[in-house]
Amino acid sequence: MSLRLVPPLPAGTPGDPGLTGPGSVTWRVARERVVPLGGLSALLLQLAHPLVAAGVAEHSSVRGDPTQRLMLTLEMLLVTTFGDVPQVGEMARRIASIHRVVRGSLPHEIGEWPAGTPYSAASPELCLWVYATIIETCLNSYATFVGPLDSSERAEFYRESERWGQLYGVGPDVRPASYEAFQDYYTSMLARLRPGDQARSVARLVLRARLRGIPIAPGSYLLAAGLVPAPLRAQYGLRWSAAHRTLWWLFTRAVRVVMGRLAPARIRFWDQYRVAVTRCGAAATRNAAPDPAR
Repeated sequence: MSLRLVPPLPAGTPGDPGLTGPGSVTWRVARERVVPLGGLSALLLQLAHPLVAAGVAEHSSVRGDPTQRLMLTLEMLLVTTFGDVPQVGEMARRIASIHRVVRGSLPHEIGEWPAGTPYSAASPELCLWVYATIIETCLNSYATFVGPLDSSERAEFYRESERWGQLYGVGPDVRPASYEAFQDYYTSMLARLRPGDQARSVARLVLRARLRGIPIAPGSYLLAAGLVPAPLRAQYGLRWSAAHRTLWWLFTRAVRVVMGRLAPARIRFWDQYRVAVTRCGAAATRNAAPDPAR
């Protein structure tokens, strides 16, 4: 049984840095294998938007294979971050072809969205929300499992995300112009969203999913409840007792010690990052971002 989660990244064009390249905050954050531990939180955030939840529930294969969407998102992020320009373009086209058929209408009124509200995976509004959840979850996962990021590093990560955001439907006409404006948008959206029946149904499936046949429900629950904002945690019906908080404290600190201090680079970092470093050659080594966790 293979434990590989996503396909390997081909070597690519020598010297091609991709969208950000060596020395970027994006490479430093995304190379960590522990950052995608926030993937369940990102999915619950996305599903909290009723139109996203409707698209996932009615068009995604999530009911047949709940881990498939998470794995596709992980592959998209790794290729977009560490692939060369042609590889990134091919991934963008692949995602666009999947999204092209995702359209419909909301079956029931939820919050400010009345029944019959049309949705499309290509909608700038929905693309922006999905993009926002990925940005915020990556930053929060890194801060939780690796080490802190200051405000300037967070702002730089957001600035670097502009190129891949455009590839996935988040152009300058909808994307907040600064990280401060992005934070205002994100906070306002959290106040608007309400997980409906479709969101909670999909969330239950995902939290009971198996990874390569292995039950992961207890860990899934802890990761989802630990990283999702408290108001949404309550709306999803996720319990967060004193025992959960204690277990979360122990888990996050164990991950920081094991993966941040003890694990060798070949275990700590994604293979896709090492492929990108090799592809970029001396420039990748010379411009490698400093690692405050070391």
